[in-house]
Amino acid sequence: MKRLFFTLVAMAISVVTMAGNFVMLSYSGRAELEKHFSDPNLTVHFYTDSEVFATAERFDAIRMVMLDEDAFSKAGTYTLVYCPKDQQQRYDALYATQNYVIVSGSAEPYKNDGAVAIFNKKASLPKLTRDFPVVTEEAPRIREMLNQVNMDSLEATVQHLQDYGSRIWNSDNAFAASDWIASRMEALGLEVEQQPFNANTWMGSGAAAPNVIGIQRGTLYPDTYVVCGSHFDSFSYEAMFGSGTAPGADDNATGVASVLESARIMTQYEFEYSIIYCAYGCEEMGLYGSEAYASRCQQQGMDIIGYFNNDMNGYLYGDQIHIDCIYPNSVEPIGTYYMNVGEVYYPELPIRHVNFNEGDSDHTSFNNHGYMGIYPFEDYQNYSPYIHTPNDLIGTSVNSFAMSQQYCQMNIACLAEIANPVGETPQVYCNPVIYFDFLQPVNKEVIELVMFWEAPEEGSSGELEHFDVYRDNMVIATQEYDPNYSGLYYFEDTISIGATAEYFIMSVYSDGCEAPSETLIGEGIPSSVNELESGSTLVYPNPSNGTFNLNLGAGQWDVEVYDISGRKVYENRMDGRSVLDLGKCQKGVYFLKAISESRGVTAKVMVQ
Repeated sequence: MKRLFFTLVAMAISVVTMAGNFVMLSYSGRAELEKHFSDPNLTVHFYTDSEVFATAERFDAIRMVMLDEDAFSKAGTYTLVYCPKDQQQRYDALYATQNYVIVSGSAEPYKNDGAVAIFNKKASLPKLTRDFPVVTEEAPRIREMLNQVNMDSLEATVQHLQDYGSRIWNSDNAFAASDWIASRMEALGLEVEQQPFNANTWMGSGAAAPNVIGIQRGTLYPDTYVVCGSHFDSFSYEAMFGSGTAPGADDNATGVASVLESARIMTQYEFEYSIIYCAYGCEEMGLYGSEAYASRCQQQGMDIIGYFNNDMNGYLYGDQIHIDCIYPNSVEPIGTYYMNVGEVYYPELPIRHVNFNEGDSDHTSFNNHGYMGIYPFEDYQNYSPYIHTPNDLIGTSVNSFAMSQQYCQMNIACLAEIANPVGETPQVYCNPVIYFDFLQPVNKEVIELVMFWEAPEEGSSGELEHFDVYRDNMVIATQEYDPNYSGLYYFEDTISIGATAEYFIMSVYSDGCEAPSETLIGEGIPSSVNELESGSTLVYPNPSNGTFNLNLGAGQWDVEVYDISGRKVYENRMDGRSVLDLGKCQKGVYFLKAISESRGVTAKVMVQ
């Protein structure tokens, strides 16, 4: 019933213009392009950096190439398919260049994001009179926002969307993904709408999974907007024909993650101008979702300062994170602004303007409807080779969440510099782990080091989400926080003989705040430790029914025993060659820690 509703509404909002000749005209430079748009004989529907596609009331054979004498009458749309010259024979082309063909109706892409639907709607040329801020130095409050971008949060979104298996444009999974994204935006307090629309694709027609639009209202200029967006649908031939999946981790769960993470952070602040966060359906079939929204924005006369696209930002080629910016020459000011922001906030980050002739994305819909849009891309020459396959997964196709973090930070910086934060900075503070300790069990070859800690007290600005375990400043494990658990958390690591390592626990909160515990030094046993001091002979028999003979060495030892949760179950000062009685303990694994005047040892014991 819900999908039928979306179908009916989408049909009701379709737009049709006058019939005529469908033609192509070449141009060179902005001035000539503006003449085409102002020509009363032409209704421009779409343009590239060198050609205009329009309906002409009167055909001029000198200036125009005739594509179709009865524009839009046969199929209602045309499709631009990016395709190299040697592969174009597969299409019944109305027009062809070195890089693409124009066909009547919908068309199967040659590869990747290789199709753009051309609709019977009037296009608009972006105006160059819009002033973008000139950024000369960092704004401390914007830097606060950037520092809150969390790689774990980005990965969680990508993982959730990947777990659908496929998000084909009209599938139940795509509708479910739209609902989930809407619920995430609603939880952040945004004004949320799911915009229905229809799509007429080479794989069928009907209602697509709706766009999700979330608005954060500005305090001074609520009717002037800066927009960021991404598409949430995925594609593979295996999924389309029922024999595989289209997990779409890089294309484009990474883009959705950037938009939602930007919204999570920026909704903590107030801005002068409104910010819109978008997630589109049916991009893979020809930019249908973003076309539906950008077209409506144009019809309603919405004042949009700029649009920032998020599509594929998780595949790192080479060793250095970099950004390739894709945009037409007609929107040069927003490209210059993006690079200006990068130079100030991330001067070490290489950013370059490129012309991409193998595909397209949702910024084109905004450019075609009179708004300046830009597309920061992972690498136009070496983007993920796994997209549109069942291997578009975390690990293979998404191999760098550090890069996704950088792209998200640039998205926030560009939005925030335009939207202009106002009011007082929200207080972000959080409590660290106070009680943190570990046991260092002994073994001849490896030390099993068991860390345990207690959750910090309440009173932080965000909700505690998880703990990251750090070894030598690298995360080696994550433990989820359970608010209903009051015991100790623990994690077991290994450390080689003679080695040392620094450990600490990072408490991570929902508002991005992170608080480290104290740092402890874990030490491997010295290589000079003899056979009697190894873990296998410290206690015997092991396992036992609870009675263990100690072989710790001569003298008095302070002996402590902990259960698997880190709770102390035994404590005594005793001779190093006496009997340890754990008969009252339940069956399970325990950790023994013994300290004499000269040294300390630990061991793992089991009560059967």
